[in-house]
Formats: sequence, C-alpha cells, structure tokens
Amino acid sequence: MQLIPNTRAIAKRAWSLRLIEIAAAADLILNVVPFVSDWLPWWLTIVLLAGAWGARLIAQPEKEVANANQQDPAVEAG
Repeated sequence: MQLIPNTRAIAKRAWSLRLIEIAAAADLILNVVPFVSDWLPWWLTIVLLAGAWGARLIAQPEKEVANANQQDPAVEAG
C-alpha cells in the first residue's frame, strides 16, 4: 500500500468526503436528538449523499483517468 503524497491538496478538493461526513452527522443528529427533527427535514441525508455521489462523478481529474488506463493490461492489449 502506498500513501498519497499530496494529501493536503486532495483534502481541500474532496467534496464527496465532506458531503458524506455532513450526511452522517445530520443522520446522527436526526436520530439521537428528537426535537431537532422539527428543524431538519427527513430527506436531508438523502440529498447530501446524492450530492456526494455527483461530486465524485463530476470532480474526476483527467490525470487519474489517464493513469488508470495506463495501468490496465486490457487497455494496453487493445
């Protein structure tokens, strides 16, 4: 296993991870503190997780795709 050399730069752009963490916190708050459910809608967790999914799909740099294609033997074989 190799660690990522530029973790600070990746953490600044990791919107999918941030949205997943916010969704987990919102779900925890909605389930643990009952009176907060009057303020937060029940669908907030679903929206945050859908946003994380979209952020992960949209924010893929082209460099990662090129590296993945270079490492795949099936792509090299044609």
